[in-house]
Amino acid sequence: MQRDTVVILGVPIDSLTLPRALDKIVDLVAEYHRDGIPKLVATANVDFIVHTLGKTLSEIRHAELLDILRRADLVTADGMPIVWLSRMLQNPLPERVTGADMVPALAKRAAGEGLSLFFLGGRANAAERAADILQTRNPALKIAGVLFPMVYTEGDHLEFYEETDAAIVAAVNAAAPDILLIAFGNPKQELWFRRNATRLKVPVSIGIGGTLAFIAGDVSRAPLAMQQAGLEWLWRLAVEPMRLWRRYLRAFTTFGLQLWPAVLDYRRQRKLLARHRPEPLTAPSIPEQSIADAENLSMALPKRLDALAVRNLRSNIETLWQDRPALILDFTQTAFVDSAGLGFIVEMWRTALKLNKTLVVAGMNDDIRRTFALSRLDDLIGDRVFDDIQLAKQFLNTLDFRRSNRVTYKKDGTAVVTIEGRLDAFTLNNFDLAAICIAVSGRDCILDLQLLDFVDSSGLVLFVKIQRAVIAHGKSCILCAPTEGVRQLLRLTRLEQLFTITDDIMVLHR
Repeated sequence: MQRDTVVILGVPIDSLTLPRALDKIVDLVAEYHRDGIPKLVATANVDFIVHTLGKTLSEIRHAELLDILRRADLVTADGMPIVWLSRMLQNPLPERVTGADMVPALAKRAAGEGLSLFFLGGRANAAERAADILQTRNPALKIAGVLFPMVYTEGDHLEFYEETDAAIVAAVNAAAPDILLIAFGNPKQELWFRRNATRLKVPVSIGIGGTLAFIAGDVSRAPLAMQQAGLEWLWRLAVEPMRLWRRYLRAFTTFGLQLWPAVLDYRRQRKLLARHRPEPLTAPSIPEQSIADAENLSMALPKRLDALAVRNLRSNIETLWQDRPALILDFTQTAFVDSAGLGFIVEMWRTALKLNKTLVVAGMNDDIRRTFALSRLDDLIGDRVFDDIQLAKQFLNTLDFRRSNRVTYKKDGTAVVTIEGRLDAFTLNNFDLAAICIAVSGRDCILDLQLLDFVDSSGLVLFVKIQRAVIAHGKSCILCAPTEGVRQLLRLTRLEQLFTITDDIMVLHR
């Protein structure tokens, strides 16, 4: 399903109205019945985005949550500040689409389409009362089930998430809903979906935060005039000042500090481009070479990678990857990238992950690199940025596309488990834990993480399981050279204290 997105501080937000969002959700249900892959819809507000970002421009606070948002099948703007920022970047989102507005409208649409809803989470019995209210309003609505369990996304309980989640997943799957409304709050609901995505048999899951409390009447919404003016946050602050003032202060301060560099950089780019190109930015010319080249696996991007250019380039992204292990995005001629162009890059990255392909970038000038950094997308391309096409080709020629995790042994018998690439809920099936545990049994063990590009909390649990297998025989287990992103996730999940960690890679050779 093609998407029209703009990037807001590293997060791709879908440009759509509430009715169009409902259309997309219904389309996602149908898409699931074709490909069998569960879909995620996220409603992102300022607090949500701030959860992913650090206080500095080079810091990412929650890489796992950011990865989930980038890979989600639909992300709506649940907050006017996000809409306002899109206007500053001159790719305006048509309106905010909040969970509190979406769920009642979705219930009405589902009743008409014959789709069933399952309510998961929420405070006390808010889910039951919300389900009753929505069914009273929509007598034809099918309620597949209601469940409000306790789930964990951090601490010692995380190690046993597969067992604790199994009963929940079984209950949801047995009810066979078309749409699962997850109300654990951000980011718990998105993390829960991610770690169970391969076990869920539900077409679409939507993280709805505190929406059930609004529907059940436990929390009052702002008057319509305040909602339309984007001041609902002010109403909520007035209603619950002690609970919300710190959260809102942190969110708006961090969001403000992060957005202005991106806005000012965008305006600087436009001035520079206008100085050299008097014609308006709204009429870009797509060069003939902006197609996949079967010989050199490259795709030349236009001088202006903006919303209009993206519409011309997007015709069928997946065909670019056919029979190719990798693709080079060539920025050599590109002088301007706006938030829609950044959304296209995220779409290419997402496609690469979906198809298990490699994406590299070549020819980026300093201005474009600065745009990526200030738009919080530099981590997306990481060290896969090359000065020109030839260097990118050389890199791809030396890359082992069959790379896998492996166990080797030092002279003293210590087992070294090398973990490469991505280790997340989707790639865990490629990791033979039983074989690894047998290979390290009765030995000291080092987990070599130098080449680990990304890990999520499911991957961290795998580290815990390997360590448990090692210490059960009175041996030691060390994490060697984890990236800062891995360390940060260990801190967020409160698992850091379980491991001995070293940055000294010489332990692999001594």
